[in-house]
Amino acid sequence: MPNKEFLEKYPLYKEFKIKCEDNSYYCNELLRQLPKPAINMFCEVCNSDQTFNMMNDYYELEEKGRNAYAAETVVRAHYQCSSCRKSGTYFFIKFLTKAFERQKGSEKETFSCLYAKKVGQEPSWSIETDKVLEKLLGEHADYYKKGLVCESQNYGIGAYAYFRRITEDIIDNLLDSISGLIEPSEKEKYKKALEETQKTKRTEDKIDLVKDLLPLSLKPSGMNPLKTLHSALSVGIHSKTDEECMEQAEIIKNVLVFLVNQILKTKEDKKKFTDSMKKLLGKK
Repeated sequence: MPNKEFLEKYPLYKEFKIKCEDNSYYCNELLRQLPKPAINMFCEVCNSDQTFNMMNDYYELEEKGRNAYAAETVVRAHYQCSSCRKSGTYFFIKFLTKAFERQKGSEKETFSCLYAKKVGQEPSWSIETDKVLEKLLGEHADYYKKGLVCESQNYGIGAYAYFRRITEDIIDNLLDSISGLIEPSEKEKYKKALEETQKTKRTEDKIDLVKDLLPLSLKPSGMNPLKTLHSALSVGIHSKTDEECMEQAEIIKNVLVFLVNQILKTKEDKKKFTDSMKKLLGKK
C-alpha cells in the first residue's frame, strides 16, 4: 500500500513496491482497494505540523474509455489539513505493474508486482533546513541543500557525493564535539583515540578509531550511529546504481542530522541542569 513513509519522505521517481502476487493483475483493478493513510506534514496556514487526510480516490484521474486492465496509470491524491481544512497538498502518483519470472521446480512461473512512484508534488519537496542544523554546518550548509536537491530528484550518486563531502569536511569537529559527552571512565581512551585520528586523513579510519567508545546517549536502542556511518562511507559507488547510492546517501544524512542534534541537545540539557543546580545550591 502507499504508506506514510512513501508519501512523506520518498523523493520523486523512487519506486515503492506495494505488493506481489503469483498471478497477473492490473493497476486499475487494485486502485479501489488501496487504503488512504493519514500523513503528518507542515501546514502553512496553521504554521505547525498537522495531520492531513486524503480527500479523493486513487482512480479519479482515470481517462474516460481507458482500458480497465491498463498496466500503469497516473492518479492525483489530494490531501487536506484536518485542522484548518484550508491547506492542501497534492501528490501525482504513477502506479505500474511489472511481470517477473521465477523458477519453480523444473518450470518457470510468472508473477506480478505493483509499484508506485511520485511523479509530481505540490507544494514541491522542501529543501529548507533546520536553522540550528544550518548554523552548525556553517559553510557546509550549501552542500547540504544541494544534497537535498539531488535527493528530491532521486539522483542518488549526486546526493551520496554531497553528503559524503560534508562528512569528510566536518568529521574532526564532530568527533571533537563528542568528547564532551564521553563517560568519565572512557575519557582517557577517547582522548588517545582522538589523537590517533589526527594521524590519518581517511574519514573511515578516523571513525573506526572512536566508534566503539560512543556514550549511551548517542546510541539509541543500542544502535551505534558511527558504525552505521562507517559502513555507508566504506561503500564504493563506482559500480553502484543511483538507487543503491541513494540508500547510502540517506543513511549518511540521517546519521549526521542525528549526531549533530543529539550532541547539541545533550550539551544544552547538561547546561540547564548545571545552571539550575547552581541556583539551588546558591540559595542554600
